[in-house]
Amino acid sequence: MAAAKSEARDGAPVARAADGSETGAGTGPPAAQEPPAAPVEPPQQRSWVPVIALGAASVVGLAAGITTTVMSRNARASADAHQESIRQANGRCIEPPSYVVQECRELEHEAGRADSLGTVSVVSYAASGALAIAAVTYALWPRRPASVDHGLRVLPQMHAGGSGVVVVGAW
Repeated sequence: MAAAKSEARDGAPVARAADGSETGAGTGPPAAQEPPAAPVEPPQQRSWVPVIALGAASVVGLAAGITTTVMSRNARASADAHQESIRQANGRCIEPPSYVVQECRELEHEAGRADSLGTVSVVSYAASGALAIAAVTYALWPRRPASVDHGLRVLPQMHAGGSGVVVVGAW
């Protein structure tokens, strides 16, 4: 039962059984070859322009948030100074006496300005964070080959109650 190895005419190894019969790659009909797999398209190179643009917009939003926060705090400090001035004069801003009318107007203006700037700073911080998340998501989101179409569609929707946008597709 000892098998001896030899080579067939095409150089493929052949095992020879004790009875002289050959087995192995060089014997029998040629094996059917599988066609080569279709070449897989590499993902398209991702453009870094959106990441840079979103990141820059995020930085601008952050700078706007910081600036409006500082301006809001300054306006609040000014409003507090006007309020203290009115209190020192034993005045009030509800039906104010004539000697504090101007101080009450300035207090109201500065307090309103502080509130408005505070709202703008919160919106700026939120926008900055959303833009930063969008930049990171775009940079890290896996790419799909260009030949794959998931049928993503963005469609307008209008009805008696209003309008909107519908996104239809498969992810």
